[in-house]
Amino acid sequence: MIFYHLYANFNLVPISSIQSQKMNTSNKSNLITYIAAIIGLVIIVFFSINIVKNISKSQERGAVNVVTQNPAEVYVNGEYAGTTPYESREVKVGENKISIKTSTRTYETSVNFLPSVQVVLNRDLGTSELFSAGQNLWMEKNDGQPIVSVISDPADASVFIDNTELGKTPFTSDKLSEGEYELKVSNPGYEDQVLRIKTQKGLTLNISAKLFPMPVPSRVEAFEGSENLFNLSSENALLTADTEGWVRSIVYWNETRGVNLAGLGINKEKVFDYFLDYKGNLFTGVGDKIVNSEGLEQLKEAKKGGYLGRKSDGEGLTAEAKEAYKTLTGTAVAGGKTATIKETGLGWLRVRDDSSLNGKEVTRVNVGETFPILEEKGDWAKIEVSETVQGWVSKAYIEVKESTSTT
Repeated sequence: MIFYHLYANFNLVPISSIQSQKMNTSNKSNLITYIAAIIGLVIIVFFSINIVKNISKSQERGAVNVVTQNPAEVYVNGEYAGTTPYESREVKVGENKISIKTSTRTYETSVNFLPSVQVVLNRDLGTSELFSAGQNLWMEKNDGQPIVSVISDPADASVFIDNTELGKTPFTSDKLSEGEYELKVSNPGYEDQVLRIKTQKGLTLNISAKLFPMPVPSRVEAFEGSENLFNLSSENALLTADTEGWVRSIVYWNETRGVNLAGLGINKEKVFDYFLDYKGNLFTGVGDKIVNSEGLEQLKEAKKGGYLGRKSDGEGLTAEAKEAYKTLTGTAVAGGKTATIKETGLGWLRVRDDSSLNGKEVTRVNVGETFPILEEKGDWAKIEVSETVQGWVSKAYIEVKESTSTT
């Protein structure tokens, strides 16, 4: 028998139906709780996966640090990344092309990036590929002790670790324990590259060093007898082969490193008002070549000059440089050497077309006469007899003196 209850203003409902509804309501509640739990679990799993992905992603990224002498733009695989000093920890692992650009020069290199390992590029783009410098540092994995590998441009440079010379470039060593060291790459006639390095087990530290050829002597002195003409001569053929590039590098060096003038010390203010090379070319104080008389007018107030000579030409200025100096100043060049003809027993001395006894006689000069020396080679000196005649005489029959005055 089915029992009914009477509820005012409600329909009569069988008791069995009421019990069924309570059971349905309970089931629905359990179902909702179950679904909510599943959704919560899915959310936790989703975020956990993303956290793992982000951790994995960070472990799959390399880092780069770019520093330059002057402000420059940095591009990674052709895309603009920022300006120097630039640092990023989001470089993809593997081979990447890094470009560094100024308004006048661009430097590019490709580097293999390792996870969580920093690549360092320290560059001075200078005025040309020759007159530039820098260091690239990057890591490679190995199976044992720390390894340091150094290459340089130019090669055959000395490698010093904590002031001890260990070898020449290309240089590799696995004898260093883990730790920090001072590394120096040095080559005569070039600016030293000095940096702090850190060695680690299981990694090879690669260093590529570009050395800047020093465009001026470490101490610049005026020619004897002159206060304003300074001798910048070099024996480095890379400099003397392109005097226009050499002049620009001197101007840049003066601005960035300074010129060490004898008695005055390092000076980063503009030192030279003009330049004169061994070919007889003249340049302004900012490195522009003088090509006509109008250009020469720019130098009418010039005082301090720098002479770009080849040491192989001997002391003093070449004949071409002397002529240019005379055109500029109206006076003969100060400094240089002279040859006074000593007694020969004949009253005269042969002047030859070559620096040997096999040279043909071009003229004769008298005992007691004095002539400018243009060049020296072993036991011979080339003298300027006249504006049109030059030749070689034996040093055995001349007295060499330093000229100390202008004429």
